Amino acid sequence: MLCALLIILIVSCCAPFRRPHASIALVTLLLFLVFPATSKAQGTDSAVVFYADKQVNDTLWPPLFSAIQNDLAKENYGLADRNPLLLRGSEILPGEEFAKVVEVKLLGRCDVPQQAWRPLKPGPLGWVLRVHGEIQPCIYVDCTRMAQVLDPTTLGMSSEQRTRAMSQAIAHVLVHEWIHIATQSSGHTGHGISEAQLTPSTLVAEPQPNHSSSENETASPGSVSDEK
Repeated sequence: MLCALLIILIVSCCAPFRRPHASIALVTLLLFLVFPATSKAQGTDSAVVFYADKQVNDTLWPPLFSAIQNDLAKENYGLADRNPLLLRGSEILPGEEFAKVVEVKLLGRCDVPQQAWRPLKPGPLGWVLRVHGEIQPCIYVDCTRMAQVLDPTTLGMSSEQRTRAMSQAIAHVLVHEWIHIATQSSGHTGHGISEAQLTPSTLVAEPQPNHSSSENETASPGSVSDEK
């Protein structure tokens, strides 16, 4: 059942995005000039497109997108594009295309409600899939597990603070997996965002300027783990 689900997700999440033909691009440019507010693709070659379960509240998106933008702007992760367009799948306009797309699937509620502690089974917080030797541009984030991992750290926080903590954690996991996609490597570093195992304190840490994640890689599985 799990394998079948992953196959479905690959088919639905990893559809190729192609650069339009030159003549089509010219027509599209003219449309942009006439209707500049109708296309979110104007002025960008890449996008990160988000899909989420129905129980995800709309209030998640502003702090999540802000956390991702701050991460990419302040930290030097070695990614080519530090200012991609961030948008939800429902916001894509008919016929809209991008040169590069990374799709993100958020699983679960993606908030951090106060909850009773319970032990966690080993498993990743986020992962990517390798198909025929190529790491696909699709990132999966398990928000349900994330909430359990962050619960002890967020005890006593206000609702706004817990939302910020979850947004920052999702942003860190997203960047971690994006590095796997960009480098086409499942390797990890000894410390930093590319560690194989990120602690709760690392997950919620605010981005720091002038830091670099360019460390020597070591062999390890290609996913973020909640194991300390």
